[in-house]
Amino acid sequence: MHISIEPHIRGLIQKTVTGELHPLTIVDEVLHRLESQRENPIFIFTVTPQALRQRANELAALTEVERARLPLYGVPFAVKDNIDVAGMPTTAGCPQYAYTPEKNAFVVERLLAAGGMLVGKCNLDQFATGLTGMRSVYGSPINPYSPDHISGGSSSGSAVAVSCGIVQFSLGTDTAGSGRIPAGFNNILGFRPSGGLLSASGVVPCAKSLDTISVFGNCADDVRRVLEVAVGFDVEDPFSVELPSRSDAFTAPSFGVIESRDEFFLGDAHARSAYERGVARLRALGYRVELIDYAPFKEISDMTYFGPSMAERTAVLGDFIASHPEASYTPVVRDAIANAVKFSAIDAFEMMHRIKELERTIELDVWSRVDVLCLPTAPTIHTREVVRKDPAYGSSSLGAYTNFAPFLSIPAVSVPNGFRPDGLPSGIMFVGRRADDMRLLQVAEMFTG
Repeated sequence: MHISIEPHIRGLIQKTVTGELHPLTIVDEVLHRLESQRENPIFIFTVTPQALRQRANELAALTEVERARLPLYGVPFAVKDNIDVAGMPTTAGCPQYAYTPEKNAFVVERLLAAGGMLVGKCNLDQFATGLTGMRSVYGSPINPYSPDHISGGSSSGSAVAVSCGIVQFSLGTDTAGSGRIPAGFNNILGFRPSGGLLSASGVVPCAKSLDTISVFGNCADDVRRVLEVAVGFDVEDPFSVELPSRSDAFTAPSFGVIESRDEFFLGDAHARSAYERGVARLRALGYRVELIDYAPFKEISDMTYFGPSMAERTAVLGDFIASHPEASYTPVVRDAIANAVKFSAIDAFEMMHRIKELERTIELDVWSRVDVLCLPTAPTIHTREVVRKDPAYGSSSLGAYTNFAPFLSIPAVSVPNGFRPDGLPSGIMFVGRRADDMRLLQVAEMFTG
């Protein structure tokens, strides 16, 4: 007989710490759910049942006092397969790239030390390049709400693993929206922290200046609990920073929103009405809502795929692709990385200078008026057929509202925003200023109730 496991970390821990729920029972249910999704390519590698049960028994052997000291005691989780787990291969979505690390990524080590139970490593768009979930040689994870629509990427498997109830939370990465787009398409919460807040040690880089580990969960409290464990300065990561988070709650936050126009949603009337509904909810809750000019944010977002920013991915992965021409690639990823060699250092510096100009404009014209941005997570959700016909457009068109945050090193969170008339989930996104991470999670909790 299979049981219903509490989907939220708080409730699960209350039962496991007291002994009401044995970690082995959780493992048995996880294995059952894995089996039920056997045809869905969510994972690239999973921990063996024997190893999972051994981990459960080790945790169960602790005293109740010891259990209570572990904030993630007995909580199952998964990680994207560009994040190292000792003794398990890391492929980044390319079999020939695979290596087997001897130690865990910095963040994974902290989660395990807090009592988490690692279930496996999740599928992803190859080299974490893409927003569709359809750029993996290991197959494309199936959206649990519609097999005809994409799951979103690049952290596709990480999002679907949470949405399907296999794990309570998962780690992805977010370089242009990969930790938020899939959350919006799978009716879960996806959080991108301020740049440098989470260590990138043991993470295959995509674009080092923009990368961060992201967190998927079922609610804001779950993500907060994971973040409190995962955050820590890492001297081995040159991008890691000690960033005191502003945890004091907004007293009466004001929200910047965009005009609701068809072109902002690629003609998707359902996506447009869902965003309008989310903005109306903010007003109904008594918050001030103010229109902003999205133009400077859009200009930054467009730099992700249409400018020299792509060359940073070439700097990281170009040599591997050049020296392994016969490796298993998704052509659109290989070509995007290889073709970015056309950009010059002058192009890169001009982009950097322009970003600083736009950042100042945003500071003066937007952050001086509002506390938080409220944006669509994505302008639409594509069908698989649309992406198959034009893989490049399928990805680049989705990042209109997510791409700018990494350039500005600011936090953002996608939260569930109800369902569309066609039965698909809708996500809405809140974006804050640097170090507003905990404040954003408070906003997410307020919005979702």
